[in-house]
Amino acid sequence: MSRVGKLLSWIFLTPLVLGLILFAASNRADVVLRLWPFDYELTTPVALVGVGGLFLGFLWGAVMVWISGGVARGRARREAHRAEGAEKEVLRLKTDVEMLEEKLRAADAKAKSASLPVPASDTQTSGSRHIL
Repeated sequence: MSRVGKLLSWIFLTPLVLGLILFAASNRADVVLRLWPFDYELTTPVALVGVGGLFLGFLWGAVMVWISGGVARGRARREAHRAEGAEKEVLRLKTDVEMLEEKLRAADAKAKSASLPVPASDTQTSGSRHIL
């Protein structure tokens, strides 16, 4: 993390933590939580209910963002798969080109070694026509 990022995190997190500490310290009274359809009661400090509600809201928001990003993650996965396939195809085509270039060099070398013999001299001329 860069220095600016660390500084910004300290600037935002410090007041948040201090606010939570002050909230918890000033709300120490107990509250009774009842789960309506059942006969269950829980006595807990108000601060725990408030901070717990904030935490559950944070978790709910994180899950919703994760679910809504599913389409983008799927698209990214498909594009990564397509890119991997394209890279394999490029590698295969490069191999094919190298193989064909090697065949071409071999054919050129064979053609040079099997070239026609050089004519001996111009002694076989009859008049103005050359016989080769």
